[in-house]
Amino acid sequence: MTKVIVAFAEEGQCERIAGALEGAGIPVFRRCLSGAEVMRALNLCQDGVLICGAVLRDRTADGIAEDAGERMLTLVAARPERLALCENVNLFRLPWPFGRAELVSAVRMLLQLHDMRKPSRDEDERELIERAKGRLMEERGLSEDQAHRLLQRASMNLGIRMTEAARRILNGDGLR
Repeated sequence: MTKVIVAFAEEGQCERIAGALEGAGIPVFRRCLSGAEVMRALNLCQDGVLICGAVLRDRTADGIAEDAGERMLTLVAARPERLALCENVNLFRLPWPFGRAELVSAVRMLLQLHDMRKPSRDEDERELIERAKGRLMEERGLSEDQAHRLLQRASMNLGIRMTEAARRILNGDGLR
């Protein structure tokens, strides 16, 4: 199931949004107050949906979306004047004030979109990726998360599927 992360600079606002989602049957994976917390949560779940304010304690929604890349769909809930400051074209926007039904509907739509975007891999492909991550971990001293991110980044930079990047690593071709 797709993980939902809720992040707002004010703890009360974060709790209200998370509570509304959980009350509608949408489990919240993490509640965050800063961009650093969001990135740690994203590293734990690998991908997901973020509901956040335009500005957190240490980062903007634009900065978080930039760093998360394709791994996360982001819904920014803020006053219209704050939304106007968000420059990233990949952000979804929900103008404040909004009702609970609008919030829940928007998040459900993003969860469906996220599920449709996820590539489906068969068992052989998953095993290939795991073996490549293992080799990266062994040869470069990386954690599993770091190896996974390196594979993802290489596949995006080279414009190839993650399984092809894994195949290159296992064949000794590297990530060029």
